[in-house]
Amino acid sequence: MRNYLLLSTFGILAACGGSSNNDNKSPSTDNTQQVVNQAPSVSLEGNTLVNAGDILSLTTTVTDPENDSVTGVWTSSLAGVQFIDSTDGTHQVIFPDVDKQTQVTLTFTVTDSHDNQVSKTWQVTVMPKSTAGHIDLVDTLTLAGGGHASITATFAVTSDIEKVDWRTDGFELSNKTILQGYNTRSGESTFSFDSPEVTQTQEFDIIFEITTSDEVITKTIKVTLAPESEPSLTVSLPEQVTVNEKNSLTIHATTTNTDDIISYDWQWQGTTQPSQQTQDKAAYTFSAPEVSADQTFTLQLTVTMKGDIKKTAETTVVVQNVTDLQGLKLTLDRSVAVPGQTITAYSNLTDFDDVENVTWNIPDFSDELLNKSKDKLVITIPDEDILQTSRQIEYTVKLKNGTEQSTFANFTYANSTAAKTLMIVKDPGEFSIYPDSSRILELEFNGDVDIEEVIVSSSDYDPYDTLEAINERKYLTLILNKKTITRKGLTVIKVTAKAGDIVRESTIIGTAHNAIVIPYAGVEETYIMGSEAHVFGQVFHLNDMQDLPSHWQAESTDDNVTIKQVSDTSASVKYNDETERTLTLEFHATDEHDQSDHSDVKLRYESNYTVRGDDYVCKVTDGQFEYCRETLGQTLSLDAPVELKQVITKGDYACLLGNYGTIMCNAKGDNPVKNVPVQLLATKLNAVDASNVCAQLSDASWQCWGSRGTELTDLLAANATVHKVLANGSLTCLVSNKDIKCYNGDTQTKLIKDVLPQDLLLYIGEICYRTGRGTLKCDIE
Repeated sequence: MRNYLLLSTFGILAACGGSSNNDNKSPSTDNTQQVVNQAPSVSLEGNTLVNAGDILSLTTTVTDPENDSVTGVWTSSLAGVQFIDSTDGTHQVIFPDVDKQTQVTLTFTVTDSHDNQVSKTWQVTVMPKSTAGHIDLVDTLTLAGGGHASITATFAVTSDIEKVDWRTDGFELSNKTILQGYNTRSGESTFSFDSPEVTQTQEFDIIFEITTSDEVITKTIKVTLAPESEPSLTVSLPEQVTVNEKNSLTIHATTTNTDDIISYDWQWQGTTQPSQQTQDKAAYTFSAPEVSADQTFTLQLTVTMKGDIKKTAETTVVVQNVTDLQGLKLTLDRSVAVPGQTITAYSNLTDFDDVENVTWNIPDFSDELLNKSKDKLVITIPDEDILQTSRQIEYTVKLKNGTEQSTFANFTYANSTAAKTLMIVKDPGEFSIYPDSSRILELEFNGDVDIEEVIVSSSDYDPYDTLEAINERKYLTLILNKKTITRKGLTVIKVTAKAGDIVRESTIIGTAHNAIVIPYAGVEETYIMGSEAHVFGQVFHLNDMQDLPSHWQAESTDDNVTIKQVSDTSASVKYNDETERTLTLEFHATDEHDQSDHSDVKLRYESNYTVRGDDYVCKVTDGQFEYCRETLGQTLSLDAPVELKQVITKGDYACLLGNYGTIMCNAKGDNPVKNVPVQLLATKLNAVDASNVCAQLSDASWQCWGSRGTELTDLLAANATVHKVLANGSLTCLVSNKDIKCYNGDTQTKLIKDVLPQDLLLYIGEICYRTGRGTLKCDIE
């Protein structure tokens, strides 16, 4: 800081005992003041997050009090930064490559024509380029002893793959298997193993390694192996909250295992109930009831997670009677924040003429982080050891007549570790990109954090012509377009989000298609060795063109399989080998530009096969039906058809399908599934639920029987080509075309489009599906 001293000089002439030549002149009134030239002022505007090699634009505004000419010079704390000036106050900054996330300080120094200087700094987070490729894999994993685990890595690299491998460091695992499929530059690999029983917690590394023609790329998972225990669930609430009558308040619950939580049940205990309550959410918002005197209530939260594990927490709610300043309340610009962000609390009081003083107080919170004024409190969020903390703001107004009133508001903040979890982009599921066809992805971050900046990038073989991000708080919209796609493969998009001081990278993975035709091959099935399967494909076109050429073929020419093309989209398949195996069939289709794409379906052929249902275990040995037996040993009577093809069981029934279409069903009780329609010949059986079966015919149509036989037959007939149907008592879901549709009765309640599912299955009573990439998803109900 420059300090200036202003001097006023007065000339005084005095004479003693005489006079001078100036006696007749008036005393001097020539007062002079030294004027000091002031330094200019500078402000900067722009983004604070950039990828290495990208251009960052900063806008400078320079003003000088005396309108002097000025010059500006940029400097950087990072070597290799380039500055490009322009005449309109916009400066472009190009950053060099960095190996890791790097904080860079840019300094703009302005000097006027009188050598007065002023400097302004700008902090930028520079993210490293992804040049070698990308591995999508968890960073940490916690396992319970005595179980089985599978880890899937999805990867895309920029040079040819020579080898893909998994290994462990610090601990030896048993029954390890690796299942992988990849082309020259992308693919998937799944590592399965048994976790041994341990008496104390063990920590070790699992290392995934890709050897390419240029380098070796690795990613390490930090694994914690704990003694076997029940799934854990913790729930906590603030010990006590205070609210004025008729005022609104939100109380946040802190829980673990949030992905496995099924329900939140809030119960307000007391005769006087609040209004405008929210239910079935982790945050409880309500309007406090009117009370004649201060009153204390108990609010109870019961959280239920999968496995019917429940935990309960309570908090005390003190509702204050307000006799004056009844409308006093606070509003927050955000209720959740992360380190480096601020939360601003606003008072609705605008007239302070009668106010003697106001006080702001947050118990157990540093006063140095608070910027207080009469009508506003700005809170700077620190980084603490606790993952997530809830605090209460108390705002007290004292009037000149002695009346005093307080109001309260709650806020929550996370530390840097928790913030990085909240700032991960939720998996959008399967998505596809097609040549010169714009795609909009609506995404969401894990938590309610206000995301302030987002940049997106991709190192795909075929670059994006449009790759734009629009974010609003926790929501993110991506606008995607590739004019040209030369080959089908994975598309990997890196999303870098910034909130306060926290930067988090997420990756979303889809499929880039070089054709505008979409073939779908159906769902997985299991058949008995020697039988003939029927497959039904479908062809979809982005512009709804019809009658496009298509055909079926085996994935490998070495497969000992006979394929008879029944039509362009259907075929019969005969596996001729004597070795049990999973056969992969490809359904190919070609668009009007002579570009082809294909979809896979897996058919499992078994000779020794066990099917486990609700009541029965059915066994096939050497291709021959042996029995369907209850746990206690009672056998269900069934006459096997000639050349057994398929076995299904659910509830108290079991059915057998022969290679020539004959169906035999029986049940322990009075189950209507026993009544198979006369002269019905099928190509495939589908166990819908405990009292219904559907059979697919050679023309791809379906006939169902059981307690809802006619209803299910009509439902499937109304949905064109159907590949599988499943029900769990509340919903009936089916794979129709390449989508999943669910119904309550005949009313459609759910539609998940463009999934191209591999399978539809029940998991702990819930209808789930396996995506085209093999991921199990249970987001239907």
